[in-house]
Amino acid sequence: MKYGNKTNKLINILLKKNIKICVAESITGGRFAFEIIKNKNASKIFDYGLVTYSDDSKSNILGLKDKINRTNVVSTEMSKYMVKEVTKFAKHKKVLAVSCTGQAGPTVLNTNFPIGTVFIGVSYNKRIFSFRKCFSQKDRTSIINSTVKEMIKVCLNIIQA
Repeated sequence: MKYGNKTNKLINILLKKNIKICVAESITGGRFAFEIIKNKNASKIFDYGLVTYSDDSKSNILGLKDKINRTNVVSTEMSKYMVKEVTKFAKHKKVLAVSCTGQAGPTVLNTNFPIGTVFIGVSYNKRIFSFRKCFSQKDRTSIINSTVKEMIKVCLNIIQA
C-alpha cells in the first residue's frame, strides 16, 4: 500500500508549522510510526511513538488501568484517553498527537462493533478528537494498512483546518 504523497505532504506541513508528532499505537503495532520515519525530514517532525498493544502496556505505560476497567479498549473513549496520555511526554510547544485502537481480528474485543472497526484519536491545539472507521476488509493486514492510511488522512485534515 502506498502512502507516499499524503505522508510527505503531512511531513512538509508539520515542518512549515514547526509541529512535532507523537503517537500511541495499538492496532497498528508501530506501522504508523514506520510510515512517517521512513521518509526524508521525518527526524525533524517525529518526536516519539509508543506501541501499547496489550492492555497491560496501556495500563503501565499510559496509566490507563482505571480507564480500561471502565470502558472497552476498542472505543472512542479509549482513543481519546490514549492520545491525551501520550501527549504528556511531549516537551515541544506545538504537538500533533495521534492514537489508534481497534479490532483486526480474529478475536472480537468489543461485541458492539464488527471486526474492522477502529478508533483514531487526535490531539491538537488543546482539542481532542476521535474518529470511528469501519473497514470492510476482514484480514488483519488489510485492516492495519487501512488504519495507517486513515490516520495520515485524519492528521492532514486536522493540521490543514
